Amino acid sequence: KPEILDNFKSFDANFVISAESWLWPDTSLESQYPVIEGKKYLCSGLMMGYAGTFYNILNYKAIDNKFDDQLFYTHVYLDKEFREANKIVLDGTSIIFHNLHGAIRELDYGFGNKRIANWEMGTMPQVIHGNGPTKIDLNRFGNYYPKVFNPSDGANGLCMICEEKEGRVNVTEMQTAPLILTTMFITERTPFLDYFINQTFAQEYPQERWHVRIYNKVFSQANLVQELVNYHVTNNDKQKFASVKLYQPKALSLKSKMEIYDEAMAECVTLGCDWYFALDSVITLSEKTVFTDLMYWNKSIITTQLTQPGQYWSNFWGDVNKDGFYKRAPDYFELVKRERQGLWNVALVNNLVAIRGDVVRSGKLKYSGEKYEDSNYEVSFASNARANNVFMFMVNLKYHGHLKRMENYTDVNTHNDLWQIFINQVDWKLNYIHPSFDKYLQKQRYQFPQPCPDVFHFPLLSKKFSWHIIHELESIPGDVFAGSGQNNDARLAGGYENVPTVDVHFTQINFQQEWLKVLRDYVKPIQRLVFEGYAFGGNAYLSFVVKYHEAGQRKLVPHHDHSTFTTNTALNRQNIDYEGGGSYFIRQKCLVRDVDIGWTLMHPGRLTHYHEGKEITKGTRYILVSFNDP
Repeated sequence: KPEILDNFKSFDANFVISAESWLWPDTSLESQYPVIEGKKYLCSGLMMGYAGTFYNILNYKAIDNKFDDQLFYTHVYLDKEFREANKIVLDGTSIIFHNLHGAIRELDYGFGNKRIANWEMGTMPQVIHGNGPTKIDLNRFGNYYPKVFNPSDGANGLCMICEEKEGRVNVTEMQTAPLILTTMFITERTPFLDYFINQTFAQEYPQERWHVRIYNKVFSQANLVQELVNYHVTNNDKQKFASVKLYQPKALSLKSKMEIYDEAMAECVTLGCDWYFALDSVITLSEKTVFTDLMYWNKSIITTQLTQPGQYWSNFWGDVNKDGFYKRAPDYFELVKRERQGLWNVALVNNLVAIRGDVVRSGKLKYSGEKYEDSNYEVSFASNARANNVFMFMVNLKYHGHLKRMENYTDVNTHNDLWQIFINQVDWKLNYIHPSFDKYLQKQRYQFPQPCPDVFHFPLLSKKFSWHIIHELESIPGDVFAGSGQNNDARLAGGYENVPTVDVHFTQINFQQEWLKVLRDYVKPIQRLVFEGYAFGGNAYLSFVVKYHEAGQRKLVPHHDHSTFTTNTALNRQNIDYEGGGSYFIRQKCLVRDVDIGWTLMHPGRLTHYHEGKEITKGTRYILVSFNDP
């Protein structure tokens, strides 16, 4: 305040009005403006002065109620006699006031000094005005000033307001948790849909205070959605949700996305919810405190930063163009890369949106509108929020998950997620790699289990992978295993197999390249730990699932593998799904049984580890074998 007063007094004026480069609303008055230093056109958004002078200005002339205020002040200023008598001046060099319209580039954030500077005028204005189409730019400045965020302090900047406790909502300290409504939207074919639904239901929140709605427009995934609802709700005696409703494609087929999203949000009003959460199936949640973490900030609309792994595609926009679509904000990359971590006022949020109940009930928010096509429902929502001065926030202090890539996801297979390893690598690992795998990357050679000499044992694949690959093969019409198990084998380049098994090659189901990526990304790092001095070349011309069955092939005769090293992964349960079986290494006189699902045996293929498959006595045994670097 003292600085503002000192700067005001430096003008030696009774009244100071801000200036800009744009003449508005009457451009015909341009020639009447006096020449001054800096910008010469009046902007009535910012002014200060003595009360007596202000009184004189307001009584300059009578005007109609609908008369433009800026034009009124322009007439006042352009009246030379009145202007000089009342000592009215414009702040043309941004000594006190700076208008952003047409002058954003003049400003330097000046983070080190914690002050905004007008580098062109050599001044440090104390008041910034988001006039005209610069409201979003003003919000961005508000993300840093005054004393909000300093990116020059620490590795990820210093969020000064993030430590404030006033106005926050700590659900764990409340006697009664806020009543929430979460809606899950499935509007397109979604990879790893079960993981999305499971992680949403796994959120840590009192179920008695939690309503759930699921809107599914995808016919091909309707059965899966119903099975998951049955698991979590219908057939779960322990669930205590306030209510759960599922809307399947048949009920939604005639409704647009905008209608569905508006209908879901209206449920919050009906239920009297304190918070409303909209979750799109494109998200993958990694934390179980997402709801409470977002409610903590007590903002009108808020999301957590979600990004496609390794990409800059995210669920927020820092700026929009004149049509309301994406425009890169100056600090977008710093935010999306989490180089700056804090609480941010942004131009659009999507995919995971938390809205306070009173804001929903205000009627200011809606997805529908004639300005945008139905596919741009999120753009329409953000446009409506901005038009009604409802701020949207993004917080990136904590990692809560990421976005999946949805393009080119087909339903040609039974378990299409198996083929997602190139498109959604992080989700593939979450779902299909054994949860203990990463721990083994930290081990040394001597720490790996060796049930037999130079036969190393480690967790590779999840139970889910094992179940999915077996079900995938057994769901193929006819018997995909039929015709194998013979010496003459047209699937092989030479057409002959010395030691045949009843099996399915991954080339038969177009899964070979996907499996090679598994070998290169996950098996190779383990191989380099246990077989020192050798580096896997990434080739495996023969990768296949073997099926031993009590009414079919029950065992495998002694043999060497056509490989430098072999991986043999158990896909089902010994003594439950089958009895007997196992791998017997003849030279080592060592039998390996009781291998858990997803655990892998890695051993030399040719020369040293002559072995056989022991006979099963009951049931069906499945194993996944790769002859690596043949």
